[in-house]
Amino acid sequence: MNRREVLAGFAAGAVALPGCLGDSDGAGDGSPSATPTGTPTETAPPETAGEPPTGTTDGTEPGTDAGANADFVDETLVVPELAAPNSPDSLGVYGDRDEQFVVALLAGDPETAPPVEEIELVADGVSYRATTDVGPQRWGLFDLGGPYLPDRDAFAGWVVVRLPKPLDADEVRLSWPGGESWLADDALAALARPPASFEVRSFTAPETAEPGESVTVRFEVANTADVAGTFVAAVNRNWPAYGPVAGLRLPVAAGETATWARDLVVEYPSGDGARTLRFDLIWRSDYRERTVTVDPPTPTATETRPITPDPSE
Repeated sequence: MNRREVLAGFAAGAVALPGCLGDSDGAGDGSPSATPTGTPTETAPPETAGEPPTGTTDGTEPGTDAGANADFVDETLVVPELAAPNSPDSLGVYGDRDEQFVVALLAGDPETAPPVEEIELVADGVSYRATTDVGPQRWGLFDLGGPYLPDRDAFAGWVVVRLPKPLDADEVRLSWPGGESWLADDALAALARPPASFEVRSFTAPETAEPGESVTVRFEVANTADVAGTFVAAVNRNWPAYGPVAGLRLPVAAGETATWARDLVVEYPSGDGARTLRFDLIWRSDYRERTVTVDPPTPTATETRPITPDPSE
């Protein structure tokens, strides 16, 4: 099963920005209330002989039962920050510059699914606990759906592990009672990479739009560092209902730029007068917004025909 279909912290690293707002000019509380447990603990090294195993394309250790491991760990992602809920209806960005996260997408068997607290990431013998506490809400993470919560019969979902950045380790594995899954070489390289720096060069949306018209929201971001990196951001809108547009993770090579765009159809709720549609772009170090003025729909003219008397009357 592949759960990636498209495309925190935590208290010190959260970007507190508009969430559920009372009107188009208001501001909500985007502060997170939960901090994942990422304190490292010493763990006995795996009982392997010779050189440490290298990762494989399916993320399992060479020479192990890949099927048993891959059935539980569907995919692992290495990201410098997390795009996760900061309110019941919007996304924020969580994470400090000196930390990073492994996101594991899991698919457990109801009979054998381990509890979250028994899942850990082990890097060269040091253990970091997994968690699903990524902020004040847990209804999403990027575009990955809900968390892995076997105690609530949610056997398919994500867990996250907070790690220092960079993390230079020869062997990294996810471990749980009865199984383990090794991270591939490209994941080890991403973990060992220093943090990148980003600059949002532009964030655009049209100034006006008609109801039913499609508008394009777009931004361009540059990686100003000498190492490759992933730009993490969240885009929210304020009406006709407050909600997220996207939680993003954009890979950008060193010294290069990347562009993201989304086409959205403008809706007009009931009422009179022009409305202001606002788009918010949130990333770790800053925030921008763009507004689109939407005029009310033009009334449709109706043709009135005179009534012709019936000659028989």
